[in-house]
This record gives sequence, C-alpha cells and structure tokens, in this order.
Amino acid sequence: MNLLHAILLGLIQGLTEFLPVSSTAHLTLAEHLMFHGQPMPLAFDVLLHVGTLVALFIYFRRELVQILMGCVGRDVEGRRLAIWLFVAMIPTGIFGLATRSMKEAAKEHLWVYGIGLLCTSVLLTLANRLSKARMNSQDQDLAGRDLHDLRAMDALAVGTIQGIGGGFGLSRSGSTISIGVFRGLKLPTSTRFSFLLGIPTIAAAAAVELRGLLKPLLKHQPLPADMAFPAGSSSPVALCAAGVIVAAISGYFAIGMLDRFTRKPRLNGFAVYCLGLGLVMLALGTTGMLGHH
Repeated sequence: MNLLHAILLGLIQGLTEFLPVSSTAHLTLAEHLMFHGQPMPLAFDVLLHVGTLVALFIYFRRELVQILMGCVGRDVEGRRLAIWLFVAMIPTGIFGLATRSMKEAAKEHLWVYGIGLLCTSVLLTLANRLSKARMNSQDQDLAGRDLHDLRAMDALAVGTIQGIGGGFGLSRSGSTISIGVFRGLKLPTSTRFSFLLGIPTIAAAAAVELRGLLKPLLKHQPLPADMAFPAGSSSPVALCAAGVIVAAISGYFAIGMLDRFTRKPRLNGFAVYCLGLGLVMLALGTTGMLGHH
C-alpha cells in the first residue's frame, strides 16, 4: 500500500460516506481493483471513518452545541433532537448487529452491491419526485414537516433502514434521507437529520472496530494480519495521516454539496449514477470478473 492508495481511499471514503452513492460499494470495488480483492488494513479503515467524523463535527458544530445544551436542560429543541437521535440508534444497533455477518459475506459478491445501488437509485428518484410535488403544492399541510416536528416513528423508520441497509450497497445517506421524505419530512430536514444521525452511527462503528485494534496494542502484541499494513507498504503514519486528512476535507465538501442539492430537489443525478454503477457491479459480480477474493 502506497501514498496514492491512501489518498484515493481517503477521497472515496470522504465523498461517498455522505453523497447518496454508498461508500461501502465504492470502497469494496476500490479494494478489488487496487488490492485484488484483499481488504484495506482495518486500522486504516477505522481512521478513515474518524476523518469523516471530523468533517461532521466541524460542519454541524452549531447543532452539536445545541444538542449538548439540550442534554443539560438548557435548550428544549436540542433535547428533543438528542432524544430522536437516541431513538433512531436503537433499531440501527439491533439490525446492524443482526446483519453484520451477512454484510461481511457480501463483500465477496459484488452483485449484492449492484442490487443495493439499484435500490438506492429507485429510492432517490421517488424521494426527489415527492419532494418536488410538495414544493409545488399550494397546500401548506402537504409541504412536509421541519426538524422541530420530528416524531418517534420518523426516528424509528430512519434508524431501521440505516441498520438494515448500511453495508449491502444501499447508501446510508440515500436510504435514510428517502425514508425521512416518505415519512413526511421536508427534504432538507430529512437530510439534516440523516447527517446528524451519522455522527453516533459512524462513531459507534469505529468504536466497535477500534476495540479489536486496541486489544493487541494494550497487550504489546503484533497486530493481526487483517489490521496491519502489508509488507512493503509506505510508512503507516504517513498513510494514515494522508487518509484521514483527505477523508475529512472531501467529507466536508460532500456534506456541503448535498446540503445545497437538497434545498431544491436535485437528487436525480445521484439516482442516475447509482443506476449506472449498480449495473456495472451487477455485471462484474455475476460474471465473476471481480466477484471473489
């Protein structure tokens, strides 16, 4: 693994974690192309997620302060938002853990990611169409709800699709944003909730993986093969630093881009992209060209 690999993987992680095009599908395809199907070192993977987490913290610093104030009883809206994020994380955790082994197995079959991307394309198309209809509606009751009108079932629905879909090629951001719109939220509102929900979600996923990384380090043991950088790699410190910085910068850019694209429904471009890449991965997976390690 060299510096170019680290930069490219950081860029892919940062852009696709937040744009509705499935980071898992893109990273898996990149691993097949760069490393002949071998996964990137787990330590590097964890740090890439830390990079995107940094981007979220910086972009949503005001909302996070509001949530913190809510947790200590000084902001009513912040407290409500904290509650709904907690509620959404319950089904995410349950379904995420229940499907974890299946998601690991899916990495050997690119056609699974192809189907996930095709489903993402359908969700984005429907959400975009519904959001446009609401914006053009003269009836204010049909215009959609804002963040302060969030309900428990909204949070549960969004958390459920996140727990089920993340890891099969079904875009985390694309599916959660779409489900929020289907539940009656305005598209910008659903997007904002999806991004904020990404903070505990990405942090929890990184913590789970970090646990396996810290255990051998604390015992002064060598890292297992799947966690360590392969022999002949560039300096691990340089690779990790490059990956984290690129993931953070590109992630911040991607958040801002999607934030702007959802103020007026412009999701069809992402839907077309998911359709095209989904068909490519479906073809690669079913023909066996890149389907197995």
